[in-house]
Amino acid sequence: MLRGTPLVIMLDIDGTLCDLVERADVAVLPEAVRAALVLLERRRGDGVHVALVTGRSVADAQRMIGITGIPIHGNHGMERLLEDGTTCGPDGFDVEEARLHAAAGDLIVLAREFPGTSVEDKRFSLSVHFRGMNDELVPEFLRRASQIAERNGLRSASGKRVVNVLPVISRNKGDAVRDILHETGATSSTASILFVGDDVTDEDAFVALRPIPGAVTARVGEPTTQSAARYSLDDTRAVRELLQTLVNPRT
Repeated sequence: MLRGTPLVIMLDIDGTLCDLVERADVAVLPEAVRAALVLLERRRGDGVHVALVTGRSVADAQRMIGITGIPIHGNHGMERLLEDGTTCGPDGFDVEEARLHAAAGDLIVLAREFPGTSVEDKRFSLSVHFRGMNDELVPEFLRRASQIAERNGLRSASGKRVVNVLPVISRNKGDAVRDILHETGATSSTASILFVGDDVTDEDAFVALRPIPGAVTARVGEPTTQSAARYSLDDTRAVRELLQTLVNPRT
């Protein structure tokens, strides 16, 4: 299913290319994964396209990946890396940015009440991490974080030990993958398409690709009927092995 041309490989980062850790800023991309991405990126002339679609900011993803030339859609599709090296967000973001700034202040105050939490301001979205928090406090924490988002005219989306706070009208990972397919010309019946992700916001991409016959969507983790992904991969090691398999027949 993935031997067609062009081959478009779209990947989440955390929980997909690398394991989740308590602090996202200390997560490390395995060298074997980086090596596979480099080899795949070098095959662009043969119709292979690699793109990252992540909840991280573009700058943070660049720092972590350390590979030039790979397109990055960050902040769950809200931000993208342009060819000239600059980043951009959606049109008319000024009002939303002010709302996010106000919500960030409220969430920082909330985080002080709940040990084991932290607020990450990614400009185009906010991530409130609670991987170190007592599980008994999670429901109350989520309730209050959701109230802060709503009070500031924003929306909240829960993930794996994280609450993402985003503009109500915003782009998502589904929008990002559609843009990538259009830009790479992956609209013919000979194209092969792959998207791999592990979290709630990746479902937008799974849903967007669902109508495309032959598109391979894979969720990392235990199989679940609640996901729109067609396939599942056990863990990040399985993702690495898949990438290495894609490299080998084409080199």
